[in-house]
Amino acid sequence: MLPDTDVNFMQVTIDSSLDDSNDATGRYRLWDGVSCRGSVLFSRRPLTVTRLNDTGATAVAALDIDAFRSPAAVAAEIDTDPDAVARLFERLHRRGFLEWAPSRDESYAPPVSVVVTVRDARDHLVGCLDALEALEYPEYEVVVVDDGSTDGTVEEARAHELADRGRLRVVPVGSAANPLGIGASRNRGVDAASHDIIAFTDADCRPRPDWLSALVPALAAHDVVGGRVRPRGDGPVDAYEGQNSSLDMGAYAARVDPDGATPYLPTANLLARREVLERVPFPERSVAEDVDVCWRAVDRGYDVVYSPDGVVEHDYRADLRSFAARRSDYGASEALLARTYRRGDSVPIGIGPLVVGIVLLALAVGLVTLPTAPLALRAIGALLAVGVAVGPLRRYRRLRRIVDPGTVLRSRARGLLSGTYAVATEVTRYYALPLGTVAFAALLVGRSTLAVTIAAGVALAVAFPAAVEYAVERPPLSPTAYARFYAADHFGYQRGVYRGAVAHRTLAHLSPARRFRLAGPGAGVLTTAADAVAAPIRARTNGEASVRTVSIDGVAARFRLDTSTESWWLEDETLRGERPVLADLLKRLGPDDAVLDVGANVGLYACFAGRILSDGRVVAVEPHPGNADRLAENLGLNGVDASVTRAALGATDGSGRLDVPADRVGAGTSVLAADSADSSAQSTDADRVPVDVAAGDSLLERTDVPSPTVVKIDVEGAEIEVLRGLDETLSASDCRLVYCEIHPAAIGAFDATADDVEGFLRERGFALERVQEWDDRYLVRAIRRSDDGEPN
Repeated sequence: MLPDTDVNFMQVTIDSSLDDSNDATGRYRLWDGVSCRGSVLFSRRPLTVTRLNDTGATAVAALDIDAFRSPAAVAAEIDTDPDAVARLFERLHRRGFLEWAPSRDESYAPPVSVVVTVRDARDHLVGCLDALEALEYPEYEVVVVDDGSTDGTVEEARAHELADRGRLRVVPVGSAANPLGIGASRNRGVDAASHDIIAFTDADCRPRPDWLSALVPALAAHDVVGGRVRPRGDGPVDAYEGQNSSLDMGAYAARVDPDGATPYLPTANLLARREVLERVPFPERSVAEDVDVCWRAVDRGYDVVYSPDGVVEHDYRADLRSFAARRSDYGASEALLARTYRRGDSVPIGIGPLVVGIVLLALAVGLVTLPTAPLALRAIGALLAVGVAVGPLRRYRRLRRIVDPGTVLRSRARGLLSGTYAVATEVTRYYALPLGTVAFAALLVGRSTLAVTIAAGVALAVAFPAAVEYAVERPPLSPTAYARFYAADHFGYQRGVYRGAVAHRTLAHLSPARRFRLAGPGAGVLTTAADAVAAPIRARTNGEASVRTVSIDGVAARFRLDTSTESWWLEDETLRGERPVLADLLKRLGPDDAVLDVGANVGLYACFAGRILSDGRVVAVEPHPGNADRLAENLGLNGVDASVTRAALGATDGSGRLDVPADRVGAGTSVLAADSADSSAQSTDADRVPVDVAAGDSLLERTDVPSPTVVKIDVEGAEIEVLRGLDETLSASDCRLVYCEIHPAAIGAFDATADDVEGFLRERGFALERVQEWDDRYLVRAIRRSDDGEPN
């Protein structure tokens, strides 16, 4: 709602080998309020300053706040490397200087199949088909998938003018007594579609005439694209949904990130290539099926993007009761997604808002309970004033030639307000009703002071974000009407959240440790200190017994211990020999490094690396399904910005089978079944898990991840296959450090030897040193040689 951060001052060079992205797809322009003053790039919201080298400043000067431009076009204009410009622009986008939009090819206009699933929605469907008939697009068909309607829906569809013109087909599925469901119906629509570009919308939606012409050109460069969903009417519910709809991803384009601000694309407005939908079909259920397909597409390495162009208007439910019921259905799906994926969004809490919250809570308690409340008020007020003012004053001293003190103070205030708003909204949406119940129970047992304190805190948490939203957005509703919809929205959603927790038997989506994460300067140190203090308390009270905190040279990371295999690895003091290797890695990592962890298992290396990176990122690849789930969970426990892909890396793209039982979470002996004649003796088919196989270079190319500077490989004998698939990555000068575990006995299944693995790395410019040995394997550290042949 009010995005802002504290002032940052950093240097960005266009030729840096440590730039954190190699994504060349997309177009960029300056955000409004960003300006370049010589070599200094300045943004007012958030208040951020970055120094550019000469080439970088020239590249940014080629952009303005109006037209989007591609990195390739800018590079051609200033005669420099387009990949370097792409990395620079993406890095500046992530830091809030540049706005991003999907790439487009306006000449790309292939035929499209529009799939509409429906059940007993005759009147809605007629309006939808009328809108589809008015589309301004050269060639398209409409596939209506009817799931057992009994209200004349099928007859109305077949009588529509689109059918008369041969552009509409009806595909009956399911029955009135046994409907197929939304997800399965959409899959049937994909099967029935005639074309390779497939668009989805719903019967209660009205696509605007330029819907397809605005979105299809993005599919020339991307795999999945979604457009904006806006309210169709002008009633009270439409006014509220216009500001707060969970189907509206906003006014700005974005890449879909399951843990980010644009976590999914609603199927009310979704276009994709047939290849994606065949490899990543919809789950056969009727809740959160759009979230599921987007998350799995991202995990498979597909490029999933959002563009506010190509608008579909949605006919929202008009009365407050049905509005709240729909929100409850949305909330109930959170438990299912949390149980299935162990991931989801979390709210970053800066140290400043955290301190403010603690001080205000202490103030509230003190005013209610202490006789010396006036003295406490003055003391706490002074402490709060000092805490709020020290940071901005320090930053103003560094930036006084660029900004005035008022700008810095206003930025600090916006940052505190934004952080407080985010936390209060989260409390309102997930915890207000349970806290209210606790307050009522305290009142019943005579703890009136505690009851009043909790009730006052909850009331403030609920009222504050509602007031901020109303003041900022100015919706065409009275404050009372807005408050009614706001309460129905959040409390209806909250009811669904707890209903889903019961139905799916999980509280994973309600854990405060998961919903909130410390962010910003000092967060890592504070989290490590808190873990160190809490560990012995948890051990004595048996609280959170399934989580273990491991520390290496002052860096702490947390891991789930739900299986004996996980305990065997993580409760050993030496981490089964991995501790010295991890210590060596942590010593050599820089804050901007991008780490590729191949064979990440449950995240031992990925979590520790992520805990010390500031501007870099972790890319974790793990083929074992149980390990991949636990990997994502452990990364979330540690607040690590990571991309997780469930796949095996090999020399080429394809598919294979993994030699390990699927339910052995934490197993570190998963190996891709080789093609050699005797490989069948390694395991039975019952012990093999189907898995996608991808060449590392192609996976990185089609995925929105940084170009790796550090690579760790642990693939139980398939080392040579992984190296061959990463040939381009390992040959690039950006890649400076590789840790590779070598299994001499297992390598033979791939017609290779340990010498072949070491030779491959040496031929790509690395100097090798053996840093750890076990009975059946050893680990080499490969450091990029400089021009004189010495390790860098």
